[in-house]
Amino acid sequence: MRSSMKAKVLDGSFLFINELNRIDYQKYSYHWQKENGELIIRWDNLPHWKNIKTFPHHKHENDKVLPSHRVNIDDVIEVIKERIMR
Repeated sequence: MRSSMKAKVLDGSFLFINELNRIDYQKYSYHWQKENGELIIRWDNLPHWKNIKTFPHHKHENDKVLPSHRVNIDDVIEVIKERIMR
């Protein structure tokens, strides 16, 4: 099952949600960006950063690729809530 959607966040930013779930394969990308298109954070599991200790799971933030555990939409929403409520 594949799902894709775009959600507008209360602060005007956008969250792009892409998930593909099969019995033997899962692919995800949660891309949070400012209104002007500037990346805030993207979590994904594309297998292109083999040097990351949590490979294939990782996140992009501040022009860096960082380790990240397997996240789901609930995890992402919690991070967004924490950041916009500061």
